[in-house]
Amino acid sequence: MTRTTRLAVLVLLPIVAGCNDGEEVTAESIQKAKRLWTQAQIRDYDLEWTSSGPSNAHYRAVVRDGDVRSVESIQPGGQSVVVHPAEPRYYGVDGLFLIVAEELEQLRRPEPFGQPKGTKAILRFTPDPKLGFPRSYRRDVLGAPRALAIDVIRFEKTK
Repeated sequence: MTRTTRLAVLVLLPIVAGCNDGEEVTAESIQKAKRLWTQAQIRDYDLEWTSSGPSNAHYRAVVRDGDVRSVESIQPGGQSVVVHPAEPRYYGVDGLFLIVAEELEQLRRPEPFGQPKGTKAILRFTPDPKLGFPRSYRRDVLGAPRALAIDVIRFEKTK
């Protein structure tokens, strides 16, 4: 194995390893998952999710009648703080779908994820098999310093 090949393996292995779960993010895979979510007709639920990568965060959202009614930021020590985001819709299931779709759209931009055109990106998500909502999402971009991970850690239907 040449030095260049070894270097490529060392660089790519963590990227591929971080994105081997779930399915490839495509317009079709998002639509299929959204169809399941729509068919489930769940309008009242509590959702808790984390993100890691460019920013590390932990949120709890209360959704009633399809609208995000409250958002809490869970601090590292477990304390929760009510937050008032400019776009609360991004904190519920519909928002997670928006994030995944917007991430996919980045691939069509001249500089996807702030990287040069032609940069390799791996986008994968795991939809809930029965309800369709994104249980996890992973984005790894070759050349970017940190990957993005979103994980739903609690979903509870309330009605």
